[in-house]
Amino acid sequence: MTLSKRGDYVLRSAISLARAFEEGVPRKIREVVDETEVPRTFASQILADLVRAGVASSKAGRNGGYWLVRAPEDISVLEVVEAAEGPLHAERCALGEGPCRWEAVCPLHETWSAATAVLRQVLATTTLAEVTARDHSIETGTYPIPADSHRTDPAAVAVADVVHVELEQAVARIRLSRSAHMLGAIVDEVCSEATRSEPRSAAAVKVQRDQHHSPSGSTDLPDGPCSEVSLVPATSQTSGDQHRHLHGWKLWAQASGFVLDAALEIAPVDAERSELRLEGTWRQVPAMPPVRLEARQLDHLALRTVRSFLRRLAQMLESSSEEPVGA
Repeated sequence: MTLSKRGDYVLRSAISLARAFEEGVPRKIREVVDETEVPRTFASQILADLVRAGVASSKAGRNGGYWLVRAPEDISVLEVVEAAEGPLHAERCALGEGPCRWEAVCPLHETWSAATAVLRQVLATTTLAEVTARDHSIETGTYPIPADSHRTDPAAVAVADVVHVELEQAVARIRLSRSAHMLGAIVDEVCSEATRSEPRSAAAVKVQRDQHHSPSGSTDLPDGPCSEVSLVPATSQTSGDQHRHLHGWKLWAQASGFVLDAALEIAPVDAERSELRLEGTWRQVPAMPPVRLEARQLDHLALRTVRSFLRRLAQMLESSSEEPVGA
């Protein structure tokens, strides 16, 4: 039994608010996103779930944000989970319709009801403070990893690559800014390509396209996994090399098989060409069922994925018909 994607996001967000509770300062949506990796597209919906459930409150404005209405030790994990999943009880028979003699009840009814009651009791007696304390211990490396952990294999790889683009730097930069909304489709293509070329790791990178995605651009939270991409301008620094940051972005992409967190830059090569530079971390996310990759396989998969992403991005920029204003 696992949480739905929405339940996953809501619990992560609740932990983020719990970590900030002692500070007494509302947490901005961007801060929750940065800490939890909840997709930016859905963050406001997720936090609204906690508000509707009476777990959190919010305030608009410059000094606003989200905060817990009670101390984390006074909030149960059950409250948080049900804020996303709804009441945890079986709405239909575990065994379905079955033979005609099951018209009134199935033979698993009492067992399933008892198991559900036990689950609710465990969640009700576990506080958000306990889960948040575990999160802090994991972050500091002091939490003992249980024998049945589903994440026993750290799977993060440092990646860096460069591809040339047959465009002048200013044109490439503006085309990238205008095409940020198309990057999700590129990530989907990259995942599909990795699945075909790496059969041993296919389960780890398989793209499960959301069949309920609305072509009208709706931002309703999808029921299944899908690629999420964020591209925002990099924050300028006062270290002297200002030019570098004027043409840099922070790229974050999450697919069903990996997370890419990297810096993306466009640098000039000559008067007619520029290059895309990517540097960051590629991390495999847990797959169902788990796929164990050797370090060599993981490095190869990460580098292939990043190289394919950059090539497809360069092709998209070169084929775009949009020109910068005032060119």
